[in-house]
Amino acid sequence: MQLDAFILAAGFGTRISALSRHRPKPLLPLGASTPLALAVERLRAAGAGQIVANAAHLPEQVVVAGARLGIDVVVELAPSGTAGGLAAARGRLRAELVAVWNGDIVADLDVGALVRALETHERSGAGGRPQAALAVHDRRAPGEGNVGVSTEGRVVRLRRQSFPALGEEAYGASFSAVHVLDRALVDRAPAAGCLVGDLYLPALAEGALLRAVPWQGAWHDIGDVPSYLAANLALLGTRSALALAGASIAPGVELRRAVVGVGATVEGAGVLEEVVVWPGARARAPLSRAIVVGDDEIVPV
Repeated sequence: MQLDAFILAAGFGTRISALSRHRPKPLLPLGASTPLALAVERLRAAGAGQIVANAAHLPEQVVVAGARLGIDVVVELAPSGTAGGLAAARGRLRAELVAVWNGDIVADLDVGALVRALETHERSGAGGRPQAALAVHDRRAPGEGNVGVSTEGRVVRLRRQSFPALGEEAYGASFSAVHVLDRALVDRAPAAGCLVGDLYLPALAEGALLRAVPWQGAWHDIGDVPSYLAANLALLGTRSALALAGASIAPGVELRRAVVGVGATVEGAGVLEEVVVWPGARARAPLSRAIVVGDDEIVPV
């Protein structure tokens, strides 16, 4: 099955406004990359042909980044929700399957596994053709998390709404905000509204078959400043710090669990700990648990 992809990049980032007033969430620096670039990388690895993103907050930045990444960008003049964003972009998405990736999600996730889950289910004769595959993680007891899954891997609950006619819930999990929809479901997306509340829930009420695909790996929702810091620090792995190309670190500065961006400067003396310094910004040690977004412009964590 051919695959296209849609990246939701139009959010206004109200919970992380101290950072998103400078850049849209999908373009916040993550080491040498951004959430948008990492999503494009994952989607291309899964074989996505056409990739489209939407934009509303600071859209000119998303348009420039999209051109650099080789993807299309649809600028929304008014907020239309996640379903509305997909509906506005679907004319450019012609494949039989469409992957949807939230632009503020950073995940070590194989989108190809979702495509294979749909194809395998259909070939197995297990009954019905899946209309979507949702990546889920953080497996929990039944009734917990925002997704309920049957022993057959079918979604039987979303949020707090259960569908007993579809099967008994075997375990709960968390929706990763990465999913693959078939064409029929993409074409049902309303012009305004939410993909879960206004597309998936009505479809489940009608008996639609949605597959849940469990996976294990790193996952970050950079919806607030602490989670953004955590996503950057996770890039370090076993390293104590990361100073990117052109970064200048004063001799008296010690980096501990810090990420210093391209062309950034760290002056002063002492420890810089659990700090992210944006590309081109200037920070002064000592400093801890902070994001430096400009010359001495500090957002505490």
